[in-house]
Amino acid sequence: MSVLQGFEPVNPASAAGKAVLTVTPRYMRFNKNTVQELEAPNYVQILTNPHTKQIAIRECSEADPNAIEFVKPSRKTASVTLNSPVVLNAVLRFFNFPPVADDEVAFAQLKGMPFPDDKTVIFDVRDCRQGVMKKRGRKKGVDYSASDQGSSPRHAA
Repeated sequence: MSVLQGFEPVNPASAAGKAVLTVTPRYMRFNKNTVQELEAPNYVQILTNPHTKQIAIRECSEADPNAIEFVKPSRKTASVTLNSPVVLNAVLRFFNFPPVADDEVAFAQLKGMPFPDDKTVIFDVRDCRQGVMKKRGRKKGVDYSASDQGSSPRHAA
């Protein structure tokens, strides 16, 4: 009997966290763990189930009529953001986002259930967390010009 009987090796290449989908009125973002669970496919299908209020993503081929480009072959991607109006319209019907200030954005976060044998992850809208976060990036009313590199921004008049 070995001293290591019953032990299993830890796979450093496996996903370390949960698959998460973040939805806002302008985009949907699949986190790094979702991309890893699907093994970074080049093309996926986004499926919705209005009866169970679920969103699924599964790998497909480029030839599939519903294929959506997911991970570009030349890139190593941490997360994937989709902002296609067709995809967003299909997903946004599940959410009622509150009005927010100009410097904020409403969001919903959904945890995914991976099905590795089917190369699919399913997200349940009924079990999502909704909230409001500050927008990232350039601030409205702030002027950044090329000549200002290294200096503080000037507020636009």
